[in-house]
Amino acid sequence: MTLAVPGSGLEAEVKRGWMLAALYVVLAAVAVYPVFTVAVPPLVDYPNHLARMHILANAADIPELSGNYVADWKLHPNMAMELIVPQLARFMSIYMAGKVFIAATLLLLLGGTMTLRKTLYGKVGLWPVVTFLLLYSHILFWGFLGYLFTAGLGLFAFSAWIGLRERGPLLRIAVFSTITIILYVSHLFGLLVYGLLVLGYELWRVRGFKILSREMVGAWGISGAQFVLPFALFAQWTIANSSPVPSLTEYGPLSLRFIALISPVHMGIPRIDIPTAIFLALVFALCRSNKSIGFASEMKLPILLLTAATLALPQYLSSVWGTHFRIPTIIACVLVAGVRIEPDAWRLARVMTCAAIGMFCLRTAVVTLEWAEIDRKFEEFRKASAVMEPGKRMLVVEDSEDRPPGKIALYGMQFWHLPALAVIERSAFMPYLFTGHVGIQAASGVQILDTPTGIPLSRMLLQDGIDPASSMFPLGYPINRYVRAYWTGWPEQYDYVVSIRFANEANPAPAYLQPVRRGSFFDIYRVVKPVRDAVR
Repeated sequence: MTLAVPGSGLEAEVKRGWMLAALYVVLAAVAVYPVFTVAVPPLVDYPNHLARMHILANAADIPELSGNYVADWKLHPNMAMELIVPQLARFMSIYMAGKVFIAATLLLLLGGTMTLRKTLYGKVGLWPVVTFLLLYSHILFWGFLGYLFTAGLGLFAFSAWIGLRERGPLLRIAVFSTITIILYVSHLFGLLVYGLLVLGYELWRVRGFKILSREMVGAWGISGAQFVLPFALFAQWTIANSSPVPSLTEYGPLSLRFIALISPVHMGIPRIDIPTAIFLALVFALCRSNKSIGFASEMKLPILLLTAATLALPQYLSSVWGTHFRIPTIIACVLVAGVRIEPDAWRLARVMTCAAIGMFCLRTAVVTLEWAEIDRKFEEFRKASAVMEPGKRMLVVEDSEDRPPGKIALYGMQFWHLPALAVIERSAFMPYLFTGHVGIQAASGVQILDTPTGIPLSRMLLQDGIDPASSMFPLGYPINRYVRAYWTGWPEQYDYVVSIRFANEANPAPAYLQPVRRGSFFDIYRVVKPVRDAVR
């Protein structure tokens, strides 16, 4: 006969809990490791965002910087970075503050998924380690950090909405009205994702109610009340920022839906993205084929609504690009949280999670190596920018035809906003620094050169802009709501041209550009002013 030791089962459970917590801490450290191994994580939009944070934190103290940009603190639905990073920069460098924000964004996605699973099943378990494979996604690649940060907050908020469903209506309305305002201010699209999750969950909850019954009206009233204030703020903001210039909305080719499908693991590194996608597809197939692995019924409608939104969202929505691939990563996180594993499938689940940990470590190693190579280039440019006098106007050229052999198109895009580091290092003016509905604006003396969004010029457009009389557009012409012609007459308007040319060493405009610094993949030119300027 075996004697049971009192409390031994509880002690074993506590020990397992501590071991699981330790595992998550170690894996979380591995997840953020690539972020802290580089000076500037090579996320497409990130250098541009980081330069904005530098302006908000330091423009008042640097005359050359305030001559190009001014802070414009207005309430708008994209303030997550603006409210956090400049405050962090009071205690650390702007570069470290940005990396802390990126790390927090990754951990919010992980923590939000774990919290949702805890809310659904009462425990976290090992299964959410699959989420680590979703952290380095296409959204992160593009540097859409405000949205990704807010989406992580949205997962926590959705978990709280489910967890507090039995509390009093006044408490829920008060708490979640506050939460939705925070989500709205952080990023509008993150609020949309949270709203779709709540809508799907409430549709599931009221499925047994009679139409227009007291219970149904009450449920929808409480659910909808939390969105009243954010809707009012959005309406006011929309009216205040109306423009006679038409915005661009374009669905794009159907092939973009494939990008959306693989976006949870698409980091522009095929040698690890493809194996990760195959692995996750295999995990999904095994879960679907095993009768002992199911899915939380209350999460099916939220997943369905998010999927429908993904299919419906265009490539450009009101001149905002990339809405078509923003939701699938959140769908994947909710899928991970909602998986239900019966005892008969525990062994299979352990095999899958252990394999997921191995794949995650491999994925992190590849990302780290890839980023290290690009970081060396970023650091080379950052040091070379010292050749520019502070406060000067800088034009950027990068032609897609100059992309290095063997590199996919996404590789070159990681350098689009690299010159924004000169805004941090040399207080330079860069015409396509993000100024559309954000916390900074171009100073009055350079507003004609400012475009709220944009990318580097091609060599063809650089040639087009030499003579204003023959250029396609007059200076400042609104091509659409957020893009203006900033290059027309550039020899008279700019002081330096940065050419991200990779292997193409040809001077893009020899008559107007004097080389001052040649790098391994870029050139910095001083602009030679036209003779007519000298006559004047």
